[in-house]
Amino acid sequence: MNIFAFLLAAAAPLALRVMAGLGFSVVAFSGVTAGVEALLAIAKANWSSLPVSTLQLATLSGIPEFMGMIAAAYATRMTIWVAVNSVRWVMK
Repeated sequence: MNIFAFLLAAAAPLALRVMAGLGFSVVAFSGVTAGVEALLAIAKANWSSLPVSTLQLATLSGIPEFMGMIAAAYATRMTIWVAVNSVRWVMK
């Protein structure tokens, strides 16, 4: 048995697990992205239905920036959580 065959036999299962973990992470990231995009579309539709004076006051107060930061934090947290848990599921 040569060294190449040994390395191939040792690394092949690990490489398959890594590729499967990355595949699940990509699928999970796509799902989280689609969900966040849908939530942002709903928020934008509801934001534009507010009365003009309320919209002006909220914009001057920085509410849109605040909501953007909160939405980005939730999206990041969900993405990291899904990626870590999908890799854990594959590595079992």
